[in-house]
This record gives sequence, C-alpha cells and structure tokens, in this order.
Amino acid sequence: MGTRLIVNEDNPLVVVRASGAPGRTIISGEGNPPNNLGVPGDFYFDEVSTRFWGPKNSTTNTWNINDSFILDKQIALTHSWELAQLSGPTDGVYSLEITHNLGFHPNVTIKTSGGDILETGIDYNSLNKITLIMAQPFSGTAYLS
Repeated sequence: MGTRLIVNEDNPLVVVRASGAPGRTIISGEGNPPNNLGVPGDFYFDEVSTRFWGPKNSTTNTWNINDSFILDKQIALTHSWELAQLSGPTDGVYSLEITHNLGFHPNVTIKTSGGDILETGIDYNSLNKITLIMAQPFSGTAYLS
C-alpha cells in the first residue's frame, strides 16, 4: 500500500502512509503548525484558515510562513451552452469563448447535451479564458479543472 489521500467531512485532509522514509507526509490540524510537529519535508494543512504549509525546512527544522499559501481559490468550473451561443461557422469552424477566471490553463472535458464525451480543439487565450473549436455545432457542457 502506498500513500493515500483521504478527504471527507469528518477528516478534511489526512495522509495515510504504510511505510517508507520520514517526510513528505501531510499533517492536518487547527492553527499554525508548531515547530516540534513533523519532520523536514512534511507538509501541514491548517483546517481553520485553509493555509497549506511546506515543505518543512530541512536546514532549520521549522515551518516558514513564506512557504505557505491559502487554499481559497476556485479550482474547477462547469460551463454549459446552447447552439445559439456558438460563433461561426468561420472557415467551416464553430467556436465558443469561455471566461473561467481560474488563473491557470485547465484540463477540459466536453460533454454534449446528449451525454457523449467529445474532443474539441482548445485555444488557451490566457490564464483565464479558453476558446473551444469544433467542426460541428452542438450544445453541451465544458468541465474545467
């Protein structure tokens, strides 16, 4: 058994390790991590502030606020559209621009309104906007993560 990530309502973030070298474990708790918690290479999740710390410094054996960040950012989006929202055809191609504001280039899965998963062209216009390119017009949903 390797390392498993278990996330649920009663246990928001815990890593279970079967065996192996110390470090690279995610520890969770409430509040900032005390320096006597964990070993160098470990990570820590503060359940109250949603701050993710780490890795714990191997030289000083301390947790550094500069090596942490708040997990408050949306990381997924669902966007549905109808045929009337498509642009085109332009040179035989239909397109749909989606502003997602995720701040990164997401993975994209496309499902038609009938439930079929399709491949489309994807132009990553910016960190917050994509354009779907399709040969045939259809309505559907884009799942971005």
